[in-house]
Amino acid sequence: MVNFKKLGIMLTSTAFSVGVLSPMAQASANVKEPQERVAIQVASTETKVTKNMLIKQLNTLFPGKFNFVTEKDFSMGQGHYFNDDKTVRYDIDFHKTINGKDAFGSFTFKGEDLELENFYYQPANIADALYPVKYSEVEAKKIAQDFLKKLPNTTNYKLREDSIFGDFDSSFSRPLTEPITYSFTYSPTHNGVLISDESINIAVLANGEVTNMYRNTESNSKATFDNLEQKKNESDILAQVRENLSVDLRYMADYNYQTGEASAKLVYMPSTGFNGVHAINGQWQTMNGFTSEVPKATGVEKLASQPLAPRKKDITVAEVEELAKSFLKVDSDKLKLQIESVSERENDNGETIYDVNYMYYHGTGGSGTSLEVNKATGEITDYWDIRRDIDETDDKVKPISKDAALAKAIDYLKEWAPSYIHNYSKPIEDTAYDKYSKQYYFSFPRIVNGIAVLGDEISVGISADGKLSALHVNNRKIDNWPSVNKAIPADKAKATISEGLKLELQYAKQDGEDNHHYDLVYSPVYNGSLFNNIDATTGEWLQKVDDSKEKPAISHPTAGGELTYLLRQNVLEVKDPAHFNADTAVTKGEALKILVKSLSYGYDFDFGPNGRDNDKQSFNNIDKKHPLYKVVEQAVRMGILEPANQFAVDTTLTRQELAEWLVRVLNLEGVAKHSDIYKLNFADASSIDKAYAGYVALVSAMGLIDGQQNKFNATEKVTYADLAVSTVRLAKAAYEQNNGRRYY
Repeated sequence: MVNFKKLGIMLTSTAFSVGVLSPMAQASANVKEPQERVAIQVASTETKVTKNMLIKQLNTLFPGKFNFVTEKDFSMGQGHYFNDDKTVRYDIDFHKTINGKDAFGSFTFKGEDLELENFYYQPANIADALYPVKYSEVEAKKIAQDFLKKLPNTTNYKLREDSIFGDFDSSFSRPLTEPITYSFTYSPTHNGVLISDESINIAVLANGEVTNMYRNTESNSKATFDNLEQKKNESDILAQVRENLSVDLRYMADYNYQTGEASAKLVYMPSTGFNGVHAINGQWQTMNGFTSEVPKATGVEKLASQPLAPRKKDITVAEVEELAKSFLKVDSDKLKLQIESVSERENDNGETIYDVNYMYYHGTGGSGTSLEVNKATGEITDYWDIRRDIDETDDKVKPISKDAALAKAIDYLKEWAPSYIHNYSKPIEDTAYDKYSKQYYFSFPRIVNGIAVLGDEISVGISADGKLSALHVNNRKIDNWPSVNKAIPADKAKATISEGLKLELQYAKQDGEDNHHYDLVYSPVYNGSLFNNIDATTGEWLQKVDDSKEKPAISHPTAGGELTYLLRQNVLEVKDPAHFNADTAVTKGEALKILVKSLSYGYDFDFGPNGRDNDKQSFNNIDKKHPLYKVVEQAVRMGILEPANQFAVDTTLTRQELAEWLVRVLNLEGVAKHSDIYKLNFADASSIDKAYAGYVALVSAMGLIDGQQNKFNATEKVTYADLAVSTVRLAKAAYEQNNGRRYY
């Protein structure tokens, strides 16, 4: 088992996790900490499901789609279930190379009917899913709807129009060599009303291929529902919510994956003591059910008034290993702990962290994960207890009270992470006992300048018997915190939030293993999003969902499409798209930034083939303090640049210099250097520097740079429009040469 946050390089357009959502989604009092699900394997003698049965079911759902995969190409995993869901799942997958390109498929079926629960498919050829696209989002939506109809019991499903996650990737760019993917979320309905917390997500590539589906639904055969005809008028409930509306001033931590830096915004958020209002009796919906009393916000109360001493300063590898053996020990004869490795790495704050990788071996194999320990303090910063998921536990144990669990959580923090807690408060949002996972999840927010920080907290899980089940310390290094004095008056923010407030009627089921009743609830939606905040310094909504259909565009006679595409993919940074002059010459520094962002993930800038290159400086004039330092060093790693004395950041880029960069990206420099074998048919061939002749010949032949009236104009300046066209063409060429994956 692997923590997603340690595999940032795997974050693609089709891989979603709560851990990477905008802090906006963490603003809700009802968002639990994501838990790692451990698969509990079923002995092969206990199931009659075979690989052929799964293949037959697959071909029924996808007739003819996977004819290129033989039975031998498929692998079947062992049947498994989860601690919170005893339904047995069965996995099959395949991996096949076709014409030098990889095709991969992974499918999970559940239950006796072998219902498709989720799948991921990577086609061998995605060229048509790169820009310019073959299918628009509207056309892809039709494809998703047609696929939905193939799944059983989905006739009552409806496309969600609200913004569940918000624009979480608004500041995130991905390699243009990745396919463009459209994602659609559908939820079941009853009497035309959406059922919250249940959904099917379908992803469609821009070439029309359905490549991803995840189903988070359950059978409603035993369900009962509130009578829709008994609901109160929406206007009356809206007035009730507005009358009791309050706002909280918070900091919101944000992480820029392009720069690798954390920052903070000052925001006003609606008080989140409630999820909604019962549509029939008008009671407030909270984490612990419905109440007639208006939920009130809890004030800040720090866990410690003064800093506490670190647990163990400058802890050694040997001491960490002993700590892990003691901390992770098991009393069961059925499990055996094995410490696999202890390694060092540097986190985003520049702190040295020990990663302790370990396994619990049991009768059917083994399950493992990792434990994180801060080297300077000897404190545990990341832990998830997987023992309860792989060992038999007493399901009948009566959970300790919430207050007792909170006291336990604070005691564990004082024991395992004491030096942090003076900067954190007791929970200011309500907490409920999760009957499925049999745990309490507590969130201790960081406190700065007397106010709580969204997205920067310590999370603690406490099991029913009071044991520590999870601990994660979030402590972003943020140098500049906006002054609280810059915030607009709270009543002004409240007025904006009240004006943007609407209600969405939903059916919601309360937490509980045996509860099959769905309550009718009016849930608040803020400016079109379930989670939204106000920028406290400007008074504007952070998520302008209502304006999403009018995305910014750049007008240009020959490169408007490419420029707009780069802008919307966050590769091109333009403050005023409507008045941007794309015929302006681009500097080498800016051109390099655009190329690097178009071919790699921004958060990979800090990493070389052997880890972080913290002390590397390839050019004397580009040190760590230079704003383009990470871009330049990434360009060196990608082979675009070679280390030298100086890099002329502010010099405009010429067409022949761009030709060299493009060829280097494609790893064709060895061919381009043989300039004497190329014949240039441009009328101005004699003006092309001989050192660039091979590069010019290749980019011309590959269509990466167009000639102009039979001239190449080698020494003329490259414009933003020129660069946009070449960048988009380069992305497709990199994919077709199978080189694009190098930068994933």
